[in-house]
Amino acid sequence: MSGKDPFLFEVVPHHDTRVPVTAQGLSRWRASLYLLLAVLLAAGVLLAPLAATVVISLSGGPANYEVLGDAQVLQALGNSLVWLALAVLVCAVGFGLAWLARDAGAGLSGVLRVILVLPAVVSPLTTGAIFRLIFDTNPARGVVNALLGGAGANVAFLGPGWIWLVLGLAFVWQWAGLAFLIFHEALARLPANLLRVARAFGIERRRRIWSIVVPALAGPAALAYLLALVAAARVFDLVLMGAPGAMQAQVEGGGLFWWRHHSDLGAGRAAALAVLLSILVGLLALPALAGLRGQVTWSEPAARPASKAAGPRRRRRLWLLPVAVLWLLPFAVLVLTSLRAPDATAVSGWWRVQWDLWELASYGDAFADGGFMGALAITAVRTLVVVALVLLAAVPAAYVLAHEHLLPRRTWRPVLLVAVALAALPPQAFAVPLQESISPVVGSTLALITVHAALVIPLAVLVLHNAFARVRTPMVTRHRWELIHVVREGAPAVVLAGVLAFVLVWNDTVVGLLLNWPAGDHLPLLLLEQARHFMSTIGPLAAQAVIATVVPVALVIVTGRWLYRGLTHGVRR
Repeated sequence: MSGKDPFLFEVVPHHDTRVPVTAQGLSRWRASLYLLLAVLLAAGVLLAPLAATVVISLSGGPANYEVLGDAQVLQALGNSLVWLALAVLVCAVGFGLAWLARDAGAGLSGVLRVILVLPAVVSPLTTGAIFRLIFDTNPARGVVNALLGGAGANVAFLGPGWIWLVLGLAFVWQWAGLAFLIFHEALARLPANLLRVARAFGIERRRRIWSIVVPALAGPAALAYLLALVAAARVFDLVLMGAPGAMQAQVEGGGLFWWRHHSDLGAGRAAALAVLLSILVGLLALPALAGLRGQVTWSEPAARPASKAAGPRRRRRLWLLPVAVLWLLPFAVLVLTSLRAPDATAVSGWWRVQWDLWELASYGDAFADGGFMGALAITAVRTLVVVALVLLAAVPAAYVLAHEHLLPRRTWRPVLLVAVALAALPPQAFAVPLQESISPVVGSTLALITVHAALVIPLAVLVLHNAFARVRTPMVTRHRWELIHVVREGAPAVVLAGVLAFVLVWNDTVVGLLLNWPAGDHLPLLLLEQARHFMSTIGPLAAQAVIATVVPVALVIVTGRWLYRGLTHGVRR
């Protein structure tokens, strides 16, 4: 840092938005009580089975870790690295889109927020089905190959090599919108006054970026990276649906490989693979902790001075139109496929206009299917119970962790570290011990609810922690009513945590498959079963996927304003 930098930061005031330390407030034992439910679920459902997996992996000595000598294992772990690297690509695409949209205006920005975030609430199973349709090798069915076929060339997009492109595009399409939201808000709230002062004192551009812009974006970037990392670490159903059976081994990560082969590997070697996968994800989650450990403050967006560079701004806006169209195209493919006659979808693509082939037969079959409608109802009830349990545990825990005067500093920092690690923990790390211990005791349905809640709680705590830390509590509300005040002011983040829990559980396939709870009454598992004969059942499958997607999409639309505030600022301001 140059000599000018210290003076610069002396000139510009820093506003401490943290709750002031006071002798009043909860006692330490009561604060610990607020953490109890979250700690019990995390310890009983995640940490204890994780420890059991580590013990099993060491039961035969280091020999179990010789599983790394297996070429298939190494390929699966290498694939996991590729998927985790895609999390960085998601953040880069989200930042690029946010940079293009930084001067788009309130109306266009609002439209983009809706369009780009909708894929995040779609089941990865549905995403895999959509992109498999778009890139079908047969030019009569796949729109991309139909376009290329006009030039006399067809590409085996679902074959070796190209399959990574298809699934990578699917993954980025699904998750880049969340990163866009976070970075768009962060760019709007950059400390403009501080940048102007820096220019006035002659601070060069590169030093301004590293001294002001990078620290201001560190917290939002860490949040975007953590969300993308969690999605990448748990890639499972996207591969099962998006890749043909013969190609899945080429792109499956360590988690999916573990599910297929843990019986063949044996208990010790399978446990060693789960531990190695957890270490890999944990190491890559450390940058998120580095960004989140500081307090993320969001100032109010500064009024931008009128710019003379209207031309470049207009050109940037023109780029946003094809982006919006590309993001909406997969939804159009799914809906149009579901509206065609079931036999027509098996032989031709949705763009082939034959009006006599457009009908609602696939939807009629879906609503007439008692198994599908039953799974829809059961999944809805189960998901709502999980949301209630997550909020009941995460809200008081986040409140305690966000207010440093309630717990010693040496306590809440390690707890945040554990929360970040658990948020990205692959379920394979605790699947076997958990299946053997909890299911016989509480039954399959209650076990599924408990595991889903335990998996979501760490992520919910992190989201709520960032918001609650920004709530200033008046002295008159301290002690008895402080939690109520914090929840009321942090309501957008509470809504975000609830919707996040709903979407993750509603769309989950991994927990049900890993733990076999229950056999097939969770909605995504039923959709996966329908996809065994993909092309012959694509019409009814598309209709069921549309119905399953309408629920979380409607929830996001209804709560959109709260979600955006919860994801960015987190409080009512």
